[in-house]
Amino acid sequence: MIQSSIRKCITSIKPNYIIGRSKVNIIQNNNNNNNNNKIRNIRYFASNISNNSGNNNNNNNNNNNNNNNNNGEISTCNNINSNNTNSNSINSIKEKDNLRVLEDDKPRNISTAGLVDTLYKKSNQSELPLENPISTIQQATGGSGTMELSEQYTDPLLDPVVKVFSVLTSPNYFIPWQMKPQREVTGSGFIVSGKRILTNAHVVADQTLVMVTKFGNPNKFPAKLISSAHDYDLAMLTVEDDEFWEGLIPLELGDLPDLQDTITVVGFPTGGSNICVTQGVVSRIDLQPYAHSETRSLSIQIDAAINPGNSGGPALKDGKVVGIAFQNLTGASSVGFIIPTPVIRRFIRDIELNGKFTGVPMLGIVSQNLDSMPKEYFKIPTESPITGVVVNELHPFSAAKGLIQVKDIITHINGVPVADDGSIAFRRRERISFGYLFSNHFIGDQIDLTILRNGERLNVRVPLVSQFSVVPFQMYDSRPSYFVYSGLVFVPITYPFLQELSDDLATTYRRVYERIEKITSEDFQVVILSQVLFDKTNHGYSNLSLTEVKRVNDIPVKNLKHLVHLIESNQNPYLVITLEHENFIILKKDEADQANLRVMKQHAIPHLKSEDLRLDSSNNSLNLNNSEINNNNNNNNNNNNNNNNNNNNNGNKTIS
Repeated sequence: MIQSSIRKCITSIKPNYIIGRSKVNIIQNNNNNNNNNKIRNIRYFASNISNNSGNNNNNNNNNNNNNNNNNGEISTCNNINSNNTNSNSINSIKEKDNLRVLEDDKPRNISTAGLVDTLYKKSNQSELPLENPISTIQQATGGSGTMELSEQYTDPLLDPVVKVFSVLTSPNYFIPWQMKPQREVTGSGFIVSGKRILTNAHVVADQTLVMVTKFGNPNKFPAKLISSAHDYDLAMLTVEDDEFWEGLIPLELGDLPDLQDTITVVGFPTGGSNICVTQGVVSRIDLQPYAHSETRSLSIQIDAAINPGNSGGPALKDGKVVGIAFQNLTGASSVGFIIPTPVIRRFIRDIELNGKFTGVPMLGIVSQNLDSMPKEYFKIPTESPITGVVVNELHPFSAAKGLIQVKDIITHINGVPVADDGSIAFRRRERISFGYLFSNHFIGDQIDLTILRNGERLNVRVPLVSQFSVVPFQMYDSRPSYFVYSGLVFVPITYPFLQELSDDLATTYRRVYERIEKITSEDFQVVILSQVLFDKTNHGYSNLSLTEVKRVNDIPVKNLKHLVHLIESNQNPYLVITLEHENFIILKKDEADQANLRVMKQHAIPHLKSEDLRLDSSNNSLNLNNSEINNNNNNNNNNNNNNNNNNNNNGNKTIS
């Protein structure tokens, strides 16, 4: 069985290639003044490359000498004379079926016969003189070496496509006060109206530096991130240098394409440094999981090649953008995905209205298909045309609480009938999941629902709310929260943290902790003891790592911030931390406070608390100080008023 997985399409700056038995090495120029000049050195080991057969013996002798010096290694970026041949290989080759084969008609390895000699087509090619590119540029530019593109070389569809260079630095969630080594990736993007660039969020996630280059222009321009929507895998950039925008015409957004429409994907994928154009047809339009965020959203499947580096590039139809390339399906042939324009427009509209991406809304219900259940149980006649999905759980923060009940049947959403399998009519005979009806809405928008309860039809209006997850899936562009006390490291459970422990078991562990009934408040977190940094105060508790924290001094823990408050405000001589399965950690307060300095020094921990917790503590101290100042001012005012009243009373007595 072939296992397939969805893969994001960004490429590393330094890819490695293996082509059959031949090895392709990429050597980058170390000259910092011209980073775009990359020497691509393709070496076919133990092979002899020859092009023409009409050469003299002197050239053959030169070739033999060169081959001896190179030990059988030929480089295409070395100075190779195209008129030189190997007479020995030519004499042992004859022409057959437009291919030159060896006289014994046996297949030969390219490494012994030579790549060109083996696959050379039978044709009479005239010997054309080779032009020196340097002299050609000097003649065209008058010796200046700089050539400017005229209008005849411009392309309104390719010029707005840019290459994105990103330096990404992600945090280490198991050692949360440290960062992982930085990595360089490249992707694609394109210009839209308002001097903005659209690309994928995973191209710039956890970015420390972003630069872009235009098609045909080697100069890199620093880019600034305007906003990113990791749920939709979209990001918006801009360049503050006005020179970058000269001569650029933004691309226009088109409509949703039809099945079998021809799509052109443009970008800078791996395999070369120049722009790349591929074509394919629309194979399917459906709700698909986005690999970057696990969000199920509208996606277009195409059979065009989408390779690492294509991410963020436009997919064009009739000169307009119909999608953005963002992922492919590994283990499958020619299965790529693009983000369609309805999702792109929703992202742009959110930024224009709110200045940033506000998030993906949710209805806050968990439903189940009705197609396998007897409808008589829900008091629906068998011959009735009523269809829908059954509600089996409500999110604690859903606005539908009090309006919708468990075992209600949702038959219509905004007037659109829902089938028993949870699908709705999409276009012509296409069907799609009913979740598509929420994709163009924002948080707070009202949704009209028609429900069936005990055989009675009801109409309700439910506002959409923000997404909330006990175990967040993506934590991009942020630093993890942590708290270290006496060598005990406390962190909230997140999916990136589970991935640090085990990629294979991360999904299973997440299901264990991701339970709706555990949610008690909007800031609820599952806090665990991630590890024990050994000290004489805690060496006996090392076996309690990776367990959930339940209580501190018998007070239930709501989140990591609450745990920090309970520990720091403890005035008892002992601190009792209760973990799952009623395991205890008991520390002497004085010894634990002294251990903090030792642990920080031994493990090079800059702060015992993460930045967000330190800022929160500072704000609380500031609020406390302000409250004390206000109280003092109120007391002073009261004293002044009392003094004034006393003076007035004394004056009245005197007058009387």
